[in-house]
Amino acid sequence: MIYLLWSLFNIGMLVWFLLIAFGALKLFLKEMGMVSTIIFVIGIFSFIKGSVVSNQDKGYQMKQNEAVGMKNLESAISYHLDLSYIYTKDSTYNGKLSSKILVTGLISGHGWNPGLTYTEMKNGIINYNVTGDHQWKLLGLVLYNQEQEFKGTVKVK
Repeated sequence: MIYLLWSLFNIGMLVWFLLIAFGALKLFLKEMGMVSTIIFVIGIFSFIKGSVVSNQDKGYQMKQNEAVGMKNLESAISYHLDLSYIYTKDSTYNGKLSSKILVTGLISGHGWNPGLTYTEMKNGIINYNVTGDHQWKLLGLVLYNQEQEFKGTVKVK
């Protein structure tokens, strides 16, 4: 519930900021002129950091002897943190293992910064240890880093 409330608070702050910014832009245009306003807007956009390009994997092709699974690490009303894994099936279930952390849901105002993800499979049991920081943000500024660690096992079928 706290994740949802914090996300809604962040969205409200963003709308409020945009209203203030458009009001200031209107005043700037009136006082300084069109050319100065365009230079000002370009300067403001130059401070925005981040990427619009998605960093998701591009179409992994599973092999015939591979299986996929998912373990929920943390769940809230609007936010889920999951460990996704792909493992090679063999007669002893002691095979290769690949894992990734997936963050889904409404993540405005908070997010997951992954640390170390360790997974190992022996005799059909996956042991995992996931570390990372849950970042609490206000308008993109990190206010608090909450270190988290998840340990456990998953039995594969």
